[in-house]
Amino acid sequence: MITTNDTTIRATLLFLAGMALIALLYLTRELLAPFALAIFIWLIIDAFARWMDNLSPKFPYWLALTIAVSVVVGLMIGFVFVIVDTVGDVVKDAPRYETRLTEIFSWIADKTGQENMSFKTLNENFKITEKIQGGLGTFAATVQGVLSEFFLIALYVVFLFAAQSSFPKKMDDLFPIEGRRLQAAKVGERIRQSIEKYLSVQTIISLMQTIISYVGMTALGLDNALFWALVIFVLNYIPIVGGLFAVLFPVLFAIVQFESIGRVAILAGVLFGAQTIIGNTVQPKMMGDSMNLSALVVILALSVWSALWGGVGAFLSAPLTVIIMIILAQFDTTRWIAVLLSADGNPDMDGDGVPDSQPVPSL
Repeated sequence: MITTNDTTIRATLLFLAGMALIALLYLTRELLAPFALAIFIWLIIDAFARWMDNLSPKFPYWLALTIAVSVVVGLMIGFVFVIVDTVGDVVKDAPRYETRLTEIFSWIADKTGQENMSFKTLNENFKITEKIQGGLGTFAATVQGVLSEFFLIALYVVFLFAAQSSFPKKMDDLFPIEGRRLQAAKVGERIRQSIEKYLSVQTIISLMQTIISYVGMTALGLDNALFWALVIFVLNYIPIVGGLFAVLFPVLFAIVQFESIGRVAILAGVLFGAQTIIGNTVQPKMMGDSMNLSALVVILALSVWSALWGGVGAFLSAPLTVIIMIILAQFDTTRWIAVLLSADGNPDMDGDGVPDSQPVPSL
């Protein structure tokens, strides 16, 4: 029989263990964040390769893996070239954008009767330029940080593929009892399937939204449309708020570039329409219950992981939280936390709401 004191002690130890884990994740972020990103890249490449391998029995896995790696590396290199080219264009056109900003604030001043309103005055009072540069600097720093660690991440991915064949043997050694081994394998497979489905569906959804947005931006003549398309593609991986900023950034840039409010409105309608229609119709059907996280948990996870690991944490916040939820569901002491994290009360994500086996002994 569990007494009140036993429950209090367990809850205290669980809380302290959670705080220690959060501190450890933060202190080792420079080591763990690249490795976590490498694991997800490995899962993407492996899933892509296995999908091509299943298309035909004559299509060997090694060839599919080579094509998958080439595609991912080519996309990353192309992304770098687009960023470099865009920076050059923005620097070259900076005087034109500054003139346009002056015109915009002069128009606002004329309509509101604020004679002292000008871009220069507002910039001095509210530090607009510094805030814009800070926001762009944060985004650029995140991209630069990932790219600067590209070789380290690539090395992790190579060794993950090299060690892939030994995973079954290691599972046998880690879990000598067959029942525990089968349970661990089942949990691992469930995590893998959930993450692979999330990443693959999110990639397809982001690609659809990016193509529609790029066509709209190009048709309306937005400068650096390819760069903004890539920004939209990346931001769509960030849950909830990513889609909002994916629309906001190009529209703000369009306000500076275009003199016609109508063109800005049309662009905003195209981008917002693509996000809304695909996000509310196609995405739920394709995603299904692969995440099984409530909206509140998604927002909280985004905040926590962003604070711990920055941009990489925001990018991986949803799948990392799902992994934690599934693992916590396997222990009697922590299962209630997993239930709270889940959207439907079934953190096992198998549809029955019942633990897969007898609770694992815990604190």
